[in-house]
Amino acid sequence: MATNNEEKLNKQEARLKKKADKKAEKIADKERIRAEKKADREALFKVEDPIGFMRIVNVISVILLLIGLFLGIRYTLNGIFLLNYKHGNYMAKVEVFLEKMNVPEGYLPFYNAGNAYYMTEDYDNAIDSYKSALECHPSDKKEADIRVNLALAMLHKIDFDNINTEKQKAAAIRTLQSARNVLCEKGHADPYGTDGRDPEAEQLKQDIDKMLEELDAEPEPPQESESDEQQQGGSGDQEKEKSQREKQLEKELDEQKQENMQERQEAQDSANNQKQQQGGGGDGSNGGGGDDFDGKTW
Repeated sequence: MATNNEEKLNKQEARLKKKADKKAEKIADKERIRAEKKADREALFKVEDPIGFMRIVNVISVILLLIGLFLGIRYTLNGIFLLNYKHGNYMAKVEVFLEKMNVPEGYLPFYNAGNAYYMTEDYDNAIDSYKSALECHPSDKKEADIRVNLALAMLHKIDFDNINTEKQKAAAIRTLQSARNVLCEKGHADPYGTDGRDPEAEQLKQDIDKMLEELDAEPEPPQESESDEQQQGGSGDQEKEKSQREKQLEKELDEQKQENMQERQEAQDSANNQKQQQGGGGDGSNGGGGDDFDGKTW
């Protein structure tokens, strides 16, 4: 009996020792895994050259600081411009300066400068600024606003009270047609109906059509691609066509600018001659088509 009891005790001790060994082995495995993970983390974030690393951090910090200052100055100056604009002080030079800092929203300083020039009746510079704003790829809604203002500036170049000759009439028709094309570009106004995507552009286009009708002229549809097959030729052809249209528009605007300057000089010389001949009584009727438009239909 004593022998059997001793055997049982030995077996029980062996089982307990085996369990203890397994438990100790599991604990050792966990400690080993924990140590390996810690070593991996330390290796991941270990900096071989701390001084070089700090130099990189300093450079990045300086760049971020400069960007912050750049944006802060830009938005501060733009805020000053808008505040003065609301009070009738049109500081176009502020926005002209910001044109050199035209990121983000690169169109914005050109648009604001155009508005300032427009309010001071400097329509040539307003036209140039609006065209530059369009080249900066504004959002669809902002593009519609820019196009409306560009068309208005072009219309203000027409002296509706002194359309007395066929040459002046033809120049006015060309300007009206160019302004109409600006509005119809990209469907902001409907060149064939009244379904333009932007209400203001559509309304102004309709007003221009009435002006053309008063001058016995028909609205001309904007230039389009020759066929659907050519449109499938790739984006390169479309960009080329767009570039050609822009060049044509610039050419028309330059011609109009020169013609308007010459016509204003001729009209002034003619008015001075009439005053001299009539003894200063040249305040009578405007003649020709002077009563057709008041220049405020928009």
